[in-house]
Amino acid sequence: MTDSGFAARTGHEHPGDPAATDRARQVDAAWASLVQIRRMLQPDHPELPAPWERSRPLQAVALALEAAGISFCEVDDQGAVAHEGVQLSQDDPVLVRVVWRHRRGERPVDAGEARLGEAASVLDRAGWDALLYRARGSRYLLVEPGRDA
Repeated sequence: MTDSGFAARTGHEHPGDPAATDRARQVDAAWASLVQIRRMLQPDHPELPAPWERSRPLQAVALALEAAGISFCEVDDQGAVAHEGVQLSQDDPVLVRVVWRHRRGERPVDAGEARLGEAASVLDRAGWDALLYRARGSRYLLVEPGRDA
């Protein structure tokens, strides 16, 4: 959705980056438009990601999370976490990785698993399949478009 000047957050943004003065309104409008596209293009399964989302999963997952009010990470110029939250990356053409990043020395006991659980619930309601993985003390979600029943 960058054609309109709107860019989905990924959690790689810097604090103080120029943000639209009415970001919440823009996010709400973008999400409402996406839901309408789903209804028009796939009336039998409007709960599932539409073709646009499937071709741009990073942006679509980010929009779903931001529209639901999930907090996004912000990083400084050295890449250190300035504000905790989710950070997204695209592992391959279909999968999006979602991690919960925290500031140095403030790692939660559960390594962010509870916050990732909240994000997984949001994504499930938005038609995405999000699986939690645990590896050597880290936690992350791998997200892909949901499939019809």
